[in-house]
Amino acid sequence: MPEYCIGIPRVTTLRIAVRSLQLLNYMGSTRPRLVIVKGSLPEEGSPAAALRESFEIVEAEDLPAARTLVNGDPGAILICSPQQLNALCSAPADDTPDRFALEHVAEGVGLVNEEGTLVWSNHRLSKHSAEVTKRFVEHCTTAIELYNRSADVSLPIDDIHSKEIAFSSGDSHFELVVSPASISLVPDPHIDTVVGVLWENTASRQLQNKIDAIDAAGAELLRLDSAAISNLNMAERLKYLEDRIVQSVRELLEFDNFEIRLLDSKTRRLELVIAIGISPLKIGELIYAEQEGNGISGYVAATGNSYVCPDVSKDPMYREGLETAASALTVPLRLHDRIIGVFNVESNTKAAFDDNDLLFAELFGRYIAMSMNILDLLVVERYTTNAQVSKNIVSELRAPLKTLAEQAEKLSKLSSDDKNINKLAKQILSTAGTMDARIKDCTSGPRTILETEQELHRQKRDPAMEGRRVLIADDEANIRERLKTMLEQRGCDVQIAAGGGEAIELIEAAAARGKPIEVIVSDIKMPDRNGYEVFRAARAADDNTQVILMTGFGYDPHHSIVRSVQEGLHSFLFKPFKASQFIEELTKALAAVKK
Repeated sequence: MPEYCIGIPRVTTLRIAVRSLQLLNYMGSTRPRLVIVKGSLPEEGSPAAALRESFEIVEAEDLPAARTLVNGDPGAILICSPQQLNALCSAPADDTPDRFALEHVAEGVGLVNEEGTLVWSNHRLSKHSAEVTKRFVEHCTTAIELYNRSADVSLPIDDIHSKEIAFSSGDSHFELVVSPASISLVPDPHIDTVVGVLWENTASRQLQNKIDAIDAAGAELLRLDSAAISNLNMAERLKYLEDRIVQSVRELLEFDNFEIRLLDSKTRRLELVIAIGISPLKIGELIYAEQEGNGISGYVAATGNSYVCPDVSKDPMYREGLETAASALTVPLRLHDRIIGVFNVESNTKAAFDDNDLLFAELFGRYIAMSMNILDLLVVERYTTNAQVSKNIVSELRAPLKTLAEQAEKLSKLSSDDKNINKLAKQILSTAGTMDARIKDCTSGPRTILETEQELHRQKRDPAMEGRRVLIADDEANIRERLKTMLEQRGCDVQIAAGGGEAIELIEAAAARGKPIEVIVSDIKMPDRNGYEVFRAARAADDNTQVILMTGFGYDPHHSIVRSVQEGLHSFLFKPFKASQFIEELTKALAAVKK
């Protein structure tokens, strides 16, 4: 049985059928086929000519031949006589021949006259509520008034344009197309009936509403330079962004378990940035943007193709994330023509994700990519700007400091017999040297600790630090040695590591000896392991261990700070920081260690 099957009893109904078919064709995107049983169309009025304007016409010798044609083409429309329609449907013939016309059209079709009476409707229209039918008639009546007010009814009726109307009833949304069906010549030429074709588009409207909501939420993600966050440091900005992402994913996309990984362009590693409900990989396990051997996320990052996994137990590419995962959806994070990461969602229900979920995830993924990129640009801008300012300061002050030192030496030589002047000259020379050293420290940025000398000159031990076990991990020798010296001077038992891997080994060894490290101070960016991995290793060895992370100018390429803060990070420091600030944070961390 074809989707549309129309019985043609007489010319008056034929006009309704032709107009309705034209409206149905208007709704579609392709040119459908009309299969007409030979002899079923009246000769008068040349209806076939009107139909050829919108349809591909195929004539069949008899009903069996027509059925063969439409069965081979699901989009075909069959036109036959009422008697043939009756035989086709195996139903008793209706006493009213008009009832056969358009009775099997899949959309609601009705004929409305100028008095606002629904003259006829097919069964699909009659299934709608009284409110919807009322709105249908009202809009058709208004269309008649508009036609007679503005249209030139002397034109051929087929040349008068249809009117498109959208309306809602309750939570349902509808679209209506109205077209003239007949013209009355009394008292003057005017349109007296219209035919309307009604279809419900609630699902598509809801889809569009959700897309609009995602667009609005995405636009909010991009407002990272607003006054609300202008005073936040980089870690706080990332936390601010993460909170918005989590809220949108949960409320709009209705995903409870997801993770976001960003791609390191140099190493091709997928670094975890945000994880909600999904366990991170074990320490040392890595995911790269490669099609094989790196799970679904690696495949998506390498190919740029989204991936829906309806059953993780049957997919060899799936790598464990959510403990009770049954299905997964992974989309690339696109920034123009680049893939900068992946957005992975998991569910404990099989086949939990459909085409709409895929569409929503891909759309929101683009906003995630843009917002993450803006944040990274802000971080890099701050990092590079500070570095450039530091170079400029050194360059600008080098010459006057050198001149000041030379003048102090000249003054000392000229007044070698005057002890007071000679003493003053030496003080000026010493001050110039101190200024030069401090400027170098301040402008060295992440490679130094400010005011270290002042702290070391205090030469005092601290009872609260006596014998406390501390680990310093930093690939900058100057940093770890300065911090080690300051802490040992106060009585701490200090170990140092030049990288994350070495730090993790020391952490595990200390725990195995039954003397776990109490406070770990680790840089975020190291060649082999990042700060988050050191943090996780510390918590795995002993959850009583406190961790302080360090980074330069707020630069956090692996977003270690936010992830660690979520899991109990004690504090973090932005280099260059003052030695006194470091001592203060370490004292607090030691106090937080449970005895």
